[in-house]
Amino acid sequence: MLRTAMILLTLALLSAPALSHDASGQTLTVTDEEGREVTLPAIPKKIISLTPAAAEVIYALGEADRLAAVSEDCISPPGLMAMEKVGESGREVDLERVMEIGPDLVIAKTGGLFSAEDEERLKGYGVPVLRYRGLQIDTLIPMIADLGLILGREEEAREMIGWARGYSDLVSARTAGIPEEERPRIYFMSMGHFDWTAGFESAGHERIVEAGGENIAEDLPGKVPHVDMEWVLERDPEVIVYSIPTSQYAGPTPTLQEMADKRAEIMSLPAFDRIDAVETGRVYVADINMASGLSEVVMILYYAKWFHPDLFTDIDPRAVYEEVYRRFFGMEINAVHQVYPETAIL
Repeated sequence: MLRTAMILLTLALLSAPALSHDASGQTLTVTDEEGREVTLPAIPKKIISLTPAAAEVIYALGEADRLAAVSEDCISPPGLMAMEKVGESGREVDLERVMEIGPDLVIAKTGGLFSAEDEERLKGYGVPVLRYRGLQIDTLIPMIADLGLILGREEEAREMIGWARGYSDLVSARTAGIPEEERPRIYFMSMGHFDWTAGFESAGHERIVEAGGENIAEDLPGKVPHVDMEWVLERDPEVIVYSIPTSQYAGPTPTLQEMADKRAEIMSLPAFDRIDAVETGRVYVADINMASGLSEVVMILYYAKWFHPDLFTDIDPRAVYEEVYRRFFGMEINAVHQVYPETAIL
């Protein structure tokens, strides 16, 4: 049902305007991820992005020159790291510097990841704020469509959407008929914690379900509920996925050794040797930055292959990640590795 709704939403976005111009053609109105109608200049020339997914898509659409600054968490593609920074993230933004730059538009994350007070201050100076996060395919695709129209890159946006939807629909088609009893039990360790997980309301839960898994925390309320290790032992997950945050690795992306060390630490937790996932070695570490933007498409493929390697023998998520770099960023991926192990353990 979710999948059908997403496809219908996408078709609607591609067949009807996602924004409207005023009579003078000087401004346009956009409905962002939070469902708010925001009026902004028809041709924004100075954009500040505090949302990694939006900065990545703007870069991929060939409009990096319009990015006057970004937050420090905007690291993919690597070209973003050379841009001026206005804070670690939307939560720690330097508003004074933002106003000195004088943007036509600020793109921030949803909810409390950018404060309402900071938005009101920007609006007081006449700076519109769009909010996106792009953590799931069904929020990523509308964001791409919006940015394509805002930037005058509709054709490139349609191509990007077709690419993303193609892989997402492939996963959905192959996992749709899997009986409940054949869906592996998944425990997702959220945001660098062993005891925080993905509740029913989270993007992590949606990702697990989309890839054909059963989230062992699907009955827990909220987005990131806390659990104890005894609860994990009782649920006996068949696959564990750990989300490694930037604070747990030294460079812009984690090294294979850093991820291998974290995996070993997880497998050595007290009594975890009794868990199915640890006994079979199906414990995976993924960089938290893979869970948004175009990398989200690649992450879904990794999940699907980790959960159902027999259904995805012809899919190489690493090759798709290399395709992202070549096709949308115009560069080779080289030594960038953001999951470990990359090969599904049978």
